[in-house]
Amino acid sequence: MLNVPTILLLDEEQLMREATALLLTNRGAKVTKTATLDEALAELGHRTYDVAVIDLSNSSPKCVEILQRMRSHGNVPHRVIVTTSQPLPRHESADLTDVIVKPYPFERLLDAVFGARSSRRAAPRSGIFPLVRRITASRRTAQARRGRV
Repeated sequence: MLNVPTILLLDEEQLMREATALLLTNRGAKVTKTATLDEALAELGHRTYDVAVIDLSNSSPKCVEILQRMRSHGNVPHRVIVTTSQPLPRHESADLTDVIVKPYPFERLLDAVFGARSSRRAAPRSGIFPLVRRITASRRTAQARRGRV
């Protein structure tokens, strides 16, 4: 069985939450989407996650406060990645796996969640269609097809 990473996604903005979840799901992760900190804490009470991706907006609580509330509810994911519009002070980012400053390319987020690009594809894919492997066989001659060999 494959090891499928579980990701808790906390993003207040619905469009970005959906796009990020789709991107992570297309990479093979199981994503739980939440819009508020209270929803995220309720999910943490039910299960353990490998990664938490938290989008901090200007109205969001401070990162330190979010981590403290996660700890008080039990399960803090092994890796916590924060996306924010401004760099965080060193004391706030000490317990985080990564801090990504907006705007960022999605490849940057994928690298932070899944690790460095060890197997980068030569050409970008849309993620909608699966890869198709062409199966090649030795070609038979026209005479062989007609049974004259």
